[in-house]
Amino acid sequence: MTARPELIRKLAKLFLEAVPKERERLTALSDLLGLIYSLYRREKDFRGFMLNPTIDNSVKLGFLKTLRERLKLGEEVDRVLSYVIELNAVPLLGEVKRVYEHEVEKLLRVSKALLVLARSVSDEELEKIKSAIKRLTGRDYEFEVIEDPSLIGGFLLKTSSLVIDASIRRSLEVLTRS
Repeated sequence: MTARPELIRKLAKLFLEAVPKERERLTALSDLLGLIYSLYRREKDFRGFMLNPTIDNSVKLGFLKTLRERLKLGEEVDRVLSYVIELNAVPLLGEVKRVYEHEVEKLLRVSKALLVLARSVSDEELEKIKSAIKRLTGRDYEFEVIEDPSLIGGFLLKTSSLVIDASIRRSLEVLTRS
């Protein structure tokens, strides 16, 4: 199936409308989309099951309902899942998930961010860095924090729409180019 941006946006919007606007529910739906897409990409039997025209769509939906129930999502999601099955759009769920997550970030004004530090820091120092980033950007972030000694000092912040490189390594690279 050729990726059609308008269909991807429409499906993301339908999924967003299908759940209460609570962080836990929105996150669970993102997890469901990721799980279905991951199964589709990695499991030949699942892909064959979803693409098999001789298997009734209600059977396919029944399987997806069990996944939905395990993630404690309500039945309102079934209507959109049924639509995805009807359109044979399961291969698009990776992109749908990406657009959906972007819309959730806008809705909640909370973004996911990767914070790369040159060294281990205390909880107090980490909170200072996080609050400075929040002040600078005007957004809340869910941080994933990792260490990379190659930064030498400072930090690197990566979000879906922003990269801030305040590392010593970057400063040295800029100096050597001058």
